[in-house]
Amino acid sequence: MTLRTFPADWNRAVFIVAHPDDVEYGAGAAVAKWISEGKSVTYVMITSGEQGIEGMVPELCGPLREQEQIASSRVVGVEDIRFLRFPDYTLQNTQELRDSLVDIVRELDPELVLTLNFRDNWGGEFENSPDHMNAGQAVVEAVRAAGANVRWIAAAASPEATHAADVTGFEDTAIASLREHRAYLAGLGGGAESLKMIREALASTGADFGTGAAVSFELIDVA
Repeated sequence: MTLRTFPADWNRAVFIVAHPDDVEYGAGAAVAKWISEGKSVTYVMITSGEQGIEGMVPELCGPLREQEQIASSRVVGVEDIRFLRFPDYTLQNTQELRDSLVDIVRELDPELVLTLNFRDNWGGEFENSPDHMNAGQAVVEAVRAAGANVRWIAAAASPEATHAADVTGFEDTAIASLREHRAYLAGLGGGAESLKMIREALASTGADFGTGAAVSFELIDVA
């Protein structure tokens, strides 16, 4: 797989994902680098991940995960974090969701809109979740409907990746950002495997791209 260099000629981006922690599984390294370069990134969480911690009721889980996402975002330098509070686990690509995303795109007027992989798998036999697929598809449709100045849509960790961003030197920041999802990781048994997986994925993509570490994206040209 030949990965091209991710575009650098932009200033404002919005990263729209289904759940708290979705950005932190790798793409946070790219966000940290971009912000260090003076670029602006806003996070939009479509749900609050309120179904994401086994044994915790949604009424407690949602607010806790929002707080963890805010702490995590600040590690990489993101200060503008928005929660749309659509239902977790049963997320659908509805007109209501698309309208909300259109409003955000028009308000923030980004050149780049990012999301998570919305294909039906992560490559090979690993299936993607309906929440991720529906969220990403809603993002693509909303951007096209917004009629704004977006030049690209980029989906992180797609099996159809076309581009990559060199994030060498930002691996530890990405790991520190994920660690802020403390309750979520505790629910997974401590999260050691997740932290290891991210570092290995960044290194693997970097090897493919010819750098120490990299994040891959499927880049869709909107202009």
